[in-house]
Amino acid sequence: MSISSRSISSRPSVSRLFLMSVPVVAAALLIGNAPSQAADLPIKNKAPAKMVPAPVPNVRNWTGVYGGLNAGFGFGNFTKEGRDVYGNPTGGTLGVTGGYNYQMPSNWVVGIEGDLSLGNIKGSNTGSSETRYLNTLRARLGYAMDDTMPYFTAGYAGATTRDENGGTSADQYHNGYTVGAGFETALTGPWTAKVEALYVHLDEQNIPTTTGSSGADLGLLRVGLNYRF
Repeated sequence: MSISSRSISSRPSVSRLFLMSVPVVAAALLIGNAPSQAADLPIKNKAPAKMVPAPVPNVRNWTGVYGGLNAGFGFGNFTKEGRDVYGNPTGGTLGVTGGYNYQMPSNWVVGIEGDLSLGNIKGSNTGSSETRYLNTLRARLGYAMDDTMPYFTAGYAGATTRDENGGTSADQYHNGYTVGAGFETALTGPWTAKVEALYVHLDEQNIPTTTGSSGADLGLLRVGLNYRF
């Protein structure tokens, strides 16, 4: 009887078991609720990245008025009786240029250009002929490739020659035409430079003291420096 009472009194009571289980249950609840509490925390939004605009390329537009200087070298042949009387002409030119370009959205450039040059393109044999003034008025068609523009050109050409033969001289004006091509490029600011090759045909005029006549077929190589306003 005494043994039984001692064994019963040594068993833990229900209240003690309950008190011992409370911390364990509380810890389990805290661990189980941790993910849901973390999900309820406010999420800080990152500030949007600043958009840096791409650099805009400096694309040249060829539209506008321009003027400048040109210099060249001419050579070729006289026509008809002039071949025998005047020989073969060669010489230089120096003049002024002016024009206007319009660049279309497709980058094609249309324009008009005129020039007036002093010259000494001269040939001599039994007589002589010297081209002293040369002028052209031409259309131009080019294609803009940013700072460069190749182009074709064609239009009117005229020249005043001093013709001498048999002790007689005469200043004569020759109508004609010209066709050619060139290449123009930007330098700095409004300045551009060009190089072009022209074929110039001049109609015939009478050779002094003869019944013959002469014109000219000339090749003209020129360089130019232009300022765009």
